[in-house]
Amino acid sequence: SRMSRLPETRPLAGSSRRGWLRGLSRSALLVGLAGPLAACGFHMRRATQLPFSTLYTNLAPNGSIGLALRRELSHSEGTELVTDPKKAEARLMILQEVPEREVVAYSSEGRAREYELRLRLRFRVEDAKGNDLIPESEITLRREISNADNQLTARADEEAMLFRDMSNDMAHQLLWRLAAIRPAE
Repeated sequence: SRMSRLPETRPLAGSSRRGWLRGLSRSALLVGLAGPLAACGFHMRRATQLPFSTLYTNLAPNGSIGLALRRELSHSEGTELVTDPKKAEARLMILQEVPEREVVAYSSEGRAREYELRLRLRFRVEDAKGNDLIPESEITLRREISNADNQLTARADEEAMLFRDMSNDMAHQLLWRLAAIRPAE
């Protein structure tokens, strides 16, 4: 039947030209944004290069910081994590790892309204002879979390997520400090 047939459609004159110009302007915008990023020294994050080929750590292998550090080291170039401290050129010794939670604000009813979560890590790094490469140091990370009495499960989940996030940050901080070590000549 003639009525069910749809009329043939053609692009309006100049519409393909407009699409082409729109694509060109997007490309120009991307190039315009990439130029300043390159000029300011921006680079995509690369694998961390450590100044030693073997590293031992006494971090718990299944702990959140230990897992994050192992994951980061698996991407590093030329450094192997060893289980025997005698086979390591450097030893990352964790002296203390303390997760903390402190109330920083109370509601008018006297209930905790806001907490500060902290993750403190004391460590040192020594070479194979026991000489300090990094003397005893501490890294402290902080996050704040609000407390709503009617959302206890959500708060517990958010707290666990923030501690996981801090563990990942701690692993990055440790790697940056390890990468900054300059071996004695």
